Amino acid sequence: MNKKILIVAAVMMIACVAGVFAFGIGVQGGYNMGIPGNVAITFKLDSLPLIFAGNFYFGDGFAIGLTGDYWILNNNLAGPLNYFVGVGFGATIGGFNDDLLLAASARLPVGLNMFLANNVIEPYIQVVPMLRLGITPSFNVNFDLDANFGLRFWF
Repeated sequence: MNKKILIVAAVMMIACVAGVFAFGIGVQGGYNMGIPGNVAITFKLDSLPLIFAGNFYFGDGFAIGLTGDYWILNNNLAGPLNYFVGVGFGATIGGFNDDLLLAASARLPVGLNMFLANNVIEPYIQVVPMLRLGITPSFNVNFDLDANFGLRFWF
């Protein structure tokens, strides 16, 4: 009996929290995102200026990465069009030419977004200058520039 009460209480708490916050989930494509990557799944809560992405690259090797950005500014530009500027981080693990790739990055996302269809659809574009620290196969630091476009759906 106690287990049933705990399960019902946990489900009710999750339902209440999910009802308080809207969240956006979407897909992103572009050039060299996520150190590297060619497709990503993004996630954002409406109440926090944090955006997370799981990045995937499949080509002459493979890589998976995570990025997290904090939007310092997200202000209206004109009509439904907004601009954003943020700071963030990235981490990647992968394999290319029998070498293990480990890397981390500091990111500076700058872009445009808008909300359409009663704030259900959010298209966006961004450029992300980043400073990448390669750990393996050799230690190196270099500058990179990502360019991404995406579409998030809000629930």
